Amino acid sequence: MQQTRVLEDVLDRLSRADRQTNDTGDHATASAGTSELVARASAGDQVAWEQLVERYGGMVWAVALARGLGPHDACDVSQVTWLLLTQHLGALQQPERLGSWLLRTATREADRMRRLRGCVGPTPTSTTWSAPASGVVAAVALAADDQASG
Repeated sequence: MQQTRVLEDVLDRLSRADRQTNDTGDHATASAGTSELVARASAGDQVAWEQLVERYGGMVWAVALARGLGPHDACDVSQVTWLLLTQHLGALQQPERLGSWLLRTATREADRMRRLRGCVGPTPTSTTWSAPASGVVAAVALAADDQASG
């Protein structure tokens, strides 16, 4: 549960940065808000899609690792999560909450992968952090800070 709270804090920071961008209307100096990127990506804008992947890709990867998966399985979870987003992108009712949608989807997919691999027992989220997982989440948090300030 602690990892989920940390990742949700990261999402909250990204969301605040989106609101600040939307409030000022200054899209020339700030990155596009999540809602705008979702709308553009949904319309086929490849640059907007790449910005979404750049913004949230590290988080999706960190979720898979935090759920106890190795790099190969984390890659599979990441690919499936992004594939599911392509299938649901136009139907998102709250595009500004894309980060939360990705967090939930990546968590579900990571848990599904653990079951497919025959992993039993508690996931790392119900115990303490391992050093690699906390390092990944810390990197995601730093990236979010950079995103919010830049």
